Amino acid sequence: MHGSVTSDRQRGLTALFRGRLCRVDRWVNGCICAVCILIASLAPLGVVYSKGQPFEIRSAESRLYQGVWYVSALIDFRLSDEALAALDSGVVLTFELQFELDRIRRYWMDKNIATLEQSFELSYQPLSERYVVRNLNSGKQGSFATLFSALNSMGRIDDLPLIDASLLDAGEQYEISMRVVLDQNTLPGPLRLLAFWSSGFRLESDWYVWILNA
Repeated sequence: MHGSVTSDRQRGLTALFRGRLCRVDRWVNGCICAVCILIASLAPLGVVYSKGQPFEIRSAESRLYQGVWYVSALIDFRLSDEALAALDSGVVLTFELQFELDRIRRYWMDKNIATLEQSFELSYQPLSERYVVRNLNSGKQGSFATLFSALNSMGRIDDLPLIDASLLDAGEQYEISMRVVLDQNTLPGPLRLLAFWSSGFRLESDWYVWILNA
C-alpha cells in the first residue's frame, strides 16, 4: 500500500513538472520569436512593403441600399520590417477598422451616434506557403499566393454594413470618421512587450472623414 501511494505521488509530481516545462518552453519560444524580430528590425530595408509608413486610406464612400448604409473604401497597407518578420515567424497580425458616426449640430458639439469596429487577421501558412486573410466579424476568409495579393484584398472594402438608416434622422448631416490600426493587444506576450518600445508595430492610418446626408 505504501509503495502504491509513493508511486502515485511520483507520477503526480512528474506530470506537474512536465506541465511547467511546457509553459516554460512556450515562453522561451515566444522570447526567441521576439528576439528574431528585434534583430530583423535592425537589418537594412529591402522589400517593397518595409518602408514603415502608416497605412493610408485612399478613398471611402457610403451608400444607401434597402434601408442600410454601406461603406466602401480603398486602403493601402504597408508593413514594417518588424511586422513582416513577425508574420514570417508565424505570428497572426490583426488589423482593426474603426468607425465613428457623429451627427453634425450647428450650435452645439457634434453628437456621437455610433462607434463600430471591423477586424481582419493576416497569417502566413508555411506548409502551403500561402497567406490567409480572415474577417473576424463575418468569418469569411481567402487564401493568397503572395503577400501583395493578400494586402491588396484586405485593402478593398466593398459594401461593409455601417448602420440601419432608421437609426438616423432624415434630412440631417452626419460625419463618418474611419481609420485602420494594427492591433497590438492581439500579439503574443513577449512580442507585445517589444511592440511597446518599437515604432515598427505602431502602424495606423490618419482619420479619413466624409459627410453622409441622411
